[in-house]
Amino acid sequence: MGEIKTVILGIESEEKLIEFNKLCFPTDFWKKEDWDELLADPRAIYYALLDDGELVGNVFIYNWQGEADYVKIMNLSVRPDHRGAGLAHRLLDHVTSEMNKLGMKRFCGETRASNTAMQKVFEDCGYRLDRIEEGAFDNPSESAYKYVLEIT
Repeated sequence: MGEIKTVILGIESEEKLIEFNKLCFPTDFWKKEDWDELLADPRAIYYALLDDGELVGNVFIYNWQGEADYVKIMNLSVRPDHRGAGLAHRLLDHVTSEMNKLGMKRFCGETRASNTAMQKVFEDCGYRLDRIEEGAFDNPSESAYKYVLEIT
């Protein structure tokens, strides 16, 4: 790995983002229509980790500031060949820091019941398991573990 930089990507990178999503979630990736809608929304922010220009990790958030006053972690993923290097932790910490500068104190995210690696990342970053929602995911059907971080 070279020097990894955190940048914000937008609609101009949509094809790259879709391919990355398919690589990281081969059976449960988002459709192009979902990306079109989210990337056009100013409340949605796509933070990417680039290693010499190559996309190696991302966290896609939705900032509900002024409405529901929380940040929703929509998607967090790391290239399979870059996992285990702390990049998911780095991404979550970056989001917390950046959104906290805007006054955001509540962060919510979810992961599949089978995704113990992501559960550990949430817990390592201070999130607590808030509840389990049965049957929340498709392809395959699975429960969602809902996590919350509250900064005091």
